[in-house]
Amino acid sequence: MIQRVRVQLVLLAAALSLVAVIVSRFVLHTENIELTSTGELLFVIASVFAIALIAGFVAIGLVRRQLRELVEATHKVARNTSRRVSVDANAPAGDELRELGEWVNFLAEDASRSHHALEREKVLLSAVAEGLTQGVIAVDADHKIELLNDAARKMLGVSSTPVGEPLIEFMRVPAAFELIDSDAAAQAEVQLPSGQRTLIRVARKWGSEGRVLLLEDVTAMRRLETVRRDFVANVSHELRTPVAVIRANAETLLAGAKDDPVIAPKLIDGLHRNAERLARILADLLDLSRLDAGQYRLELGTVPVKTLVEQSLTAIEPQAAAREIAVAVDIPDGIAVKADPKALDQIFVNLIDNAVKYTRPRGHVWVAARADGDDVRIEIRDDGPGIASKHRERVFERFYRADPSRSREAGGTGLGLSIVKHLVESMDGEVGVEPNSPQGSIFWLRLPRSAPP
Repeated sequence: MIQRVRVQLVLLAAALSLVAVIVSRFVLHTENIELTSTGELLFVIASVFAIALIAGFVAIGLVRRQLRELVEATHKVARNTSRRVSVDANAPAGDELRELGEWVNFLAEDASRSHHALEREKVLLSAVAEGLTQGVIAVDADHKIELLNDAARKMLGVSSTPVGEPLIEFMRVPAAFELIDSDAAAQAEVQLPSGQRTLIRVARKWGSEGRVLLLEDVTAMRRLETVRRDFVANVSHELRTPVAVIRANAETLLAGAKDDPVIAPKLIDGLHRNAERLARILADLLDLSRLDAGQYRLELGTVPVKTLVEQSLTAIEPQAAAREIAVAVDIPDGIAVKADPKALDQIFVNLIDNAVKYTRPRGHVWVAARADGDDVRIEIRDDGPGIASKHRERVFERFYRADPSRSREAGGTGLGLSIVKHLVESMDGEVGVEPNSPQGSIFWLRLPRSAPP
């Protein structure tokens, strides 16, 4: 194509020269036409000029047509980087159109390399973003979504990828948009409509007016912090009370009360009771520490549920008789679980003892068990005041008390249910609490079923 343009231009120049020569000879040497006046001379010149002008327009048209072909080829390169402009290799080295075509091809190859590099970076960025546990959201200057990874979709409750949609349609959190509109990188903890506590970090996108938001779910972390603060406060309080009593009683005895036959026995009894309380708390804390560290050895075997429940009841009968609590057992013969006998006995004693302590006097406690698929569900029900719904999720936390005053009166350490949960989970089981009808609570546990011995 490029060489053809040069050949056509050369032929056009030669044709124009030939036409001019023929016209001049025809005008000046013919016998019928004589240039006898200025008007005739001007006529001849105008004729030659008109012919040359027409020939020039023809030449321009030919050149424009060739250039239009080059422009169309360049457009194809811009639309499709694999398309190249054909260049005549036999054209002279200094040919301008050949050089133009070579530069267009160079740009096409460079655009192709850049396109493939951008595609690879896009795939890599998407893979990294989807692999993050944190949510990633990229927005433009108009707060429209450009990128939304899977973690962010789950946090916002979005099932699709709404690229191009306004972020406010999916995250109506004013504090987040204040961060986006700020000039500097910043972070803030907000609560999403789903109830999650989320830490949002915002950074400016390099080379643009958009922003990148990094969302981290801190709900579990904040809950653990609350549990830890409550644990520290509760254990401090639990230890402070018996220690204060022991100290006060000891100081009173040293001040001379040891010689008082009326006061001394009471003070000594207080020392003994509070020392026993401290011993129970420390023993429970030691058990929890061993369970957390995986040092609490369990020897799993086949345990008949009814036999072990009846054995556990012997430790609770005095308390039940003192409060006139009727304890009924409804467990079929032949039901057995895969568990550690000592651990399961500790679980039963703890749960039944709690039911007896917190049930109204002359109340009732029922212990039942039934097969539930591959598991056995064991229930300890009572008809006491029950546990409010806001406390049910936390009663298995260490030192957590739904009713602190009644718990201390009953003499509990606040660690029993936490130990129960650890032991049950260590034996591949589950434990929970739910309301009893018409009143009271049901503490249940599910353990793997075993064939009876």
